[in-house]
Amino acid sequence: MDAAPDQELAVRVLGPLRAFAGQREIELGPPLQRALFAVLALRSNHVVYRAELIDALWGEDLPNRPEGGVHTYVAGLRRAFEPGRGHRSPGRVIESRGSGYLLRAASDAIDLARFERCVETARTAVGAGDLAEAERCYDEALGLFDGAALGGVPGPFAATQRDRLAEVRLGVVEDRIDVILARGRHAAVIGDLRTMTGEHPLRERAWSQLMLAFYRAGRQADALAAFDRAREACARELGLDPGPALRELRQRIVVADPALTLGARAETTVRAPAAARRNLPRDIEGFIGRDQEMIRVMSSIDRPGGRSGRSPGLGPVSQPGLQPVPQLVSQPVSQSVPRPVPPLRVFAIDGMAGVGKTSLAVHLAHRLADDYPDGQLYLDLHAHTVGQEPLTAATALDRLLRAVGVPGDRIPVEVEERAAMWRAELADRRMLLVLDNAVGAAQVRPLLPGSAGSLVLVTARRRLPGLQDCEFLSLDVLPAAEAATLFALAAGDVRPAAEPEATAAVVRICGNLPLAVQIAGARLRHRAAWSIAHLLDRLGDEDRRLAELRVEDRSVAAAFGLSYRSQTPDRQRIFRLLGLFPGPEFTVRAAAALAGTDARDTDDALEDLVDAHLLDQSRAGRYRFHDLLGVFAARQCRAEETESARRAAMERLLDFYVLTVDNAEELIRPHRLDRADRSPEDRSAHRFDDRAAALAWLDAERTGLVPLVRAAGEYGLDHQGWQIARYLWGFFETRRLWADWVACYELALPCARRAGDPLAEARILVGLGACRHDLREYAEAIGHYRRALDLMRQIGFRSGEAGVLTNLGNSYRRLGEMQESIACLEQSLEIFRESGDRPGTGIALANLGERYRDAGRFEESIACQRQALEIFQDLGSRGMEGNVLDNLARTYQSMGRYEEALQRCEEALAARRDTADRYGEAETLDCLGHIHQAIGRTVEARRQWSRALDLFDELDAPAAADVRAQLAGLARNG
Repeated sequence: MDAAPDQELAVRVLGPLRAFAGQREIELGPPLQRALFAVLALRSNHVVYRAELIDALWGEDLPNRPEGGVHTYVAGLRRAFEPGRGHRSPGRVIESRGSGYLLRAASDAIDLARFERCVETARTAVGAGDLAEAERCYDEALGLFDGAALGGVPGPFAATQRDRLAEVRLGVVEDRIDVILARGRHAAVIGDLRTMTGEHPLRERAWSQLMLAFYRAGRQADALAAFDRAREACARELGLDPGPALRELRQRIVVADPALTLGARAETTVRAPAAARRNLPRDIEGFIGRDQEMIRVMSSIDRPGGRSGRSPGLGPVSQPGLQPVPQLVSQPVSQSVPRPVPPLRVFAIDGMAGVGKTSLAVHLAHRLADDYPDGQLYLDLHAHTVGQEPLTAATALDRLLRAVGVPGDRIPVEVEERAAMWRAELADRRMLLVLDNAVGAAQVRPLLPGSAGSLVLVTARRRLPGLQDCEFLSLDVLPAAEAATLFALAAGDVRPAAEPEATAAVVRICGNLPLAVQIAGARLRHRAAWSIAHLLDRLGDEDRRLAELRVEDRSVAAAFGLSYRSQTPDRQRIFRLLGLFPGPEFTVRAAAALAGTDARDTDDALEDLVDAHLLDQSRAGRYRFHDLLGVFAARQCRAEETESARRAAMERLLDFYVLTVDNAEELIRPHRLDRADRSPEDRSAHRFDDRAAALAWLDAERTGLVPLVRAAGEYGLDHQGWQIARYLWGFFETRRLWADWVACYELALPCARRAGDPLAEARILVGLGACRHDLREYAEAIGHYRRALDLMRQIGFRSGEAGVLTNLGNSYRRLGEMQESIACLEQSLEIFRESGDRPGTGIALANLGERYRDAGRFEESIACQRQALEIFQDLGSRGMEGNVLDNLARTYQSMGRYEEALQRCEEALAARRDTADRYGEAETLDCLGHIHQAIGRTVEARRQWSRALDLFDELDAPAAADVRAQLAGLARNG
């Protein structure tokens, strides 16, 4: 029974984590699997990337191969939610999205979303004066909690969210108590408030509510005693007195202020003075996205009426589509409680050029304007403005002081004195400042207010870690759906809706960057004759893409150029040289090789470029460009570097990869015949501690390997091109990456031919043959092997000739040409023995043993395989040992010696798993299935074949079809 799409999914996070499909509760599995589900649930309908899941589950305490753990837990959840889903069918509840996952859920499927909706409705009711409805909605919201949120769920993410949601719940409890006090039921809340202040002695709002409840219940002495307990708690825990609001409330109780009685109608709305200055730029019509950032800012500030929505980390887990909490209209609920002065809030919004920092800051400022009645000021600090030097702090202070009405003749000359005057001017004001386009922290620091009550939104293309007591918002590009909506708004007609696929492609080419998306839409708006497909065609030419993304004075390239030119010359150089990098991401060492610089200096440069949002950091030690910035960097490289300098940089990069891939291959295939030429002093390449580390590095580099070989051919660096491909054999074979293998070797073959190296050509042909053989394209494999055999014989390379004969024999066997197969393998064994090549001899014996088994010559088969096993055990080649043990098991099975066959299979499985050979593990599980079927153990055969099928499916292996047929046969036969 599946959880989707016909059954309603429901998730409870406000207590022990639970999930339901209709009436069926889903078993969420072991603790870390539950922790992963919690992340997906709290980010439902949004992609959560593997790196985020790893951080959420383990933080810095990473296990070996955390990616494998994530994959295992996702697979476990999919089986729980969709037990009937086929192995190759896409998940309908948990979808795979690139390098991440998305939990598909209805908008109210998560109880947290219902909680937030109830709270929102309650606050709206307060604003409308319907306090009974507000109390009912608050009660409904709080009733959704069933103990601590995410109870029992491990991991740093769950711990953070548990604390956050506990804080949110307490804030809502306080909101509910405000309503009850406003309805005159003072005594009803005294018990709850006593408990709350006992458990949370530093919550001044709760103390003020308790004092007010006592006072209104005619218990003035108890109200003052409550203040004394609050003061003792603050002194004990913080070494401070209570805040001014609580102290003021005490004084008002002492003098029996009539305004504290429920019937008083004191004016609470703080009205802006007539001279309040508002110079915000126009708000964006149809503002798109940034819900999480909006909620994070709006929920962290104190709103009128003394309500605080402060809840650390709220933004990243708010439910999709939830709007920021609207301001609470002043009501009697807060008339009798003196409004505390909110703390100063400073938010630094950073991101790459064109990502929408200013738009977000201005939109936020308009949304929050009523909360800051003493003025809303906007100041462009001109860090990146064409023809404009950045404002100095002194100039910025002069403009700000004039904006709040200070006459020019009163403004001091010295910047420190201006800053002091600015802080004094804001001391009694509640103002909102937008400091746009900042250079850095030193420019911003003197402009910050010195006292509570104001909100400052700073935007910058650089991160501003030098700002203390500041919250940071780093903006990424928009999600694809929001970017498509933005494009449609900019286009202004029905064409995007009529061409959704072309629209998605345009947005993708724009890298979801708001500036690029808006410009592309604006171009379409003013070209009525264009279709979106035509626009896509124009943007498809990478050399012209940046030129196409320009409308009047708005240009993606110009925006990037300002960021680029703000860097030092050495940073500009490494940035543009990285435009040559052919893959999607790179390491410090690769960048150092490309630039010809020291690794430490390169690391500093890359981190500076990340801070300037000219590079992204996908994970520690790995960097990448936004797509359009990569195009810009390549353009700058062509413009500023000579052809010879570009070729020299690429040669350094490819040399680095030749040596590093060779180091990895040495651990993956230690008994190979050929190795890279290297200088003993060469220490630039990566070195690996063990085979697992080598494979992990290659896994991380995988998407860039084929582009590297392609680039080698384009730059005429043919020797490096074929070498990189050659030394990737072990990686491709171990991971069964057939498509990559074919693509890489087909690019390498012309490199070897142009290099005039027949041995290199032969080795590439052998690799192509091996890959085609694995893909069951045996005729094509034989064609590659025959051409390689001719070359090996021409150059007199006997060991190479023997190796090709071994492979050729295997392919002949698959075509049923048994005599040809045995003849090839016997020739191969003879040559290997003559040349003293023990690894080759072992391989030939193992293969010949298989052929003898196929021919019914079992004793000869066992003799060959035992000799091969002894050789590989002597050599310490655990991977080949697993292959031979698997072959021995199959031979014993053919002889009816099932117990010996089972024992060899278990030994083979251990070797396969020791070497992380998942394909080999699947082969041995398949063998176990056949043995158990032969013995009559149908249930065990089905279990082993099912395990084999899971692995073959994961690897997208052709052998999966055979195993699936075997399972189907079992089902038909009962």
